[in-house]
Amino acid sequence: MNNSSLISLLKNFNKQQLKEFNGFIKSPYFNTNKALITLFEYIRKQHPEFTKEKLEKQFVFKKLFGKTQYNDGFFRVIMSNLQNLAEEFLSVESFRKNSILKKKFLLDSLMEMPGSRKLSEKILKEGLNEAGKIVPTGPDDFLEKYHMAFYRKYLFSTSFTASKSHKPDESMFDEQKYLTYYYLLRMLADHFYHLNQSQIINYTPRLVFIDEITGFLEKNPDYLEFPTLNMAYLRVLLLKNNNIEDLYKLKKAFYSTYKELGQKDNFNIISIIINFCHKNYFLTEDIKFLEEKLEILLFGLNNGINSFETDDYFDTNRFNNIFSTLLEFERIEEAESFINQYTEKLDPEDRNFWVNYSAAELKSKQGKFDEALEHLSKIKNIKIISYKFSLRSLQLKLYYDAGYIEQAVSAADSFRHFIQKECLMNPVFNEQNKNFHAYYTKLLGISYGKSSKGAGDLKENLMQVKNILHKKWLMKRIEAIEAI
Repeated sequence: MNNSSLISLLKNFNKQQLKEFNGFIKSPYFNTNKALITLFEYIRKQHPEFTKEKLEKQFVFKKLFGKTQYNDGFFRVIMSNLQNLAEEFLSVESFRKNSILKKKFLLDSLMEMPGSRKLSEKILKEGLNEAGKIVPTGPDDFLEKYHMAFYRKYLFSTSFTASKSHKPDESMFDEQKYLTYYYLLRMLADHFYHLNQSQIINYTPRLVFIDEITGFLEKNPDYLEFPTLNMAYLRVLLLKNNNIEDLYKLKKAFYSTYKELGQKDNFNIISIIINFCHKNYFLTEDIKFLEEKLEILLFGLNNGINSFETDDYFDTNRFNNIFSTLLEFERIEEAESFINQYTEKLDPEDRNFWVNYSAAELKSKQGKFDEALEHLSKIKNIKIISYKFSLRSLQLKLYYDAGYIEQAVSAADSFRHFIQKECLMNPVFNEQNKNFHAYYTKLLGISYGKSSKGAGDLKENLMQVKNILHKKWLMKRIEAIEAI
């Protein structure tokens, strides 16, 4: 029972929710089955520990029903029914919090009742007043405004009389305006999702009306005065066209409007720019993409846009991007200052990895390879697959630079098996790791005999490879062999 979906759900209830749910299931409108009340009262007493022994099905059944013979089918039914009630409770609570949505459904009901026009008009007036106070930040805000605009037009149409005094005013067009905003925002969000995902897991997205939507916005730029819609439009253009000019447009618009956007939107837009720059830097090796990446990273850092939620831990991907990009530009002191200041803001579950991994990277840059390897040895119980890739590739570089050729050969073979066994969702990153391993192995082959023979050919071949990790590092080691 402890692993059931019912307990998993109730574990996430806080004390107030448990109290309110208790009242909910005791209401005869929602529940008339006393067995459900009995079961919940027992489960409630187990909160928050929910010990396994006290939630064993037969044990609970005996506690609730005494000497009655255990009936697994019956017990499963009441568990399922209690879960259904818990889900309904959450739905009702969410509904109760949305005043406009409540008025929308109330108006739906009143429209079917003869003689309810005056009450409908009263409810509509209240709803229009509430909707008028909404400052839209996303599509759902426009949807709420649309609901009230729809009913205003409906009541107008049902009382229409042909007179100059009853001529529709501009507000009668609010319905189409709000619905258009909602549609554009939702469609652009969907297009962005598929464009972004297609770069991660390599599939061809179905982008319905994308050219019509972007064309409409080009011809009707007034819609783009709404910052959230403008951001949604520009980020789709960036992924659709993969054009640096679209990057500049997005960045310019973002810098001028980020204070009007929420934390989530700001964080996501920065992430989009980072990913675009990262991908194109690897594919083109154009330093401008790395410069743009560092600029937006530091902008986010300086403006506190370091996590998806305002008060959340520092995002680990963002942390790694800032640190590694500073190292790319050899800004060692800034990188060290950054990790000293921000590692404590990371999630405790990730902190051990990043404290030691970043320290190892710094020691490596300082030529202290043994100290770097010692830091890597302190990293335990890695669960995230991308972390494992990062650790192994850094370990390979350190073994080579420290002159531990036998360990390097062994680690390279282990990395080969690891790549074959493990796989990241991003096909580009998988290829980067495979290419790094291939050229690392070739590097070992020419360096093992302390000979420059073959170094020139290897360097020439490497120069042609675009999608590879640690290319600069490989190139420097090959050039060092050439110089012997």
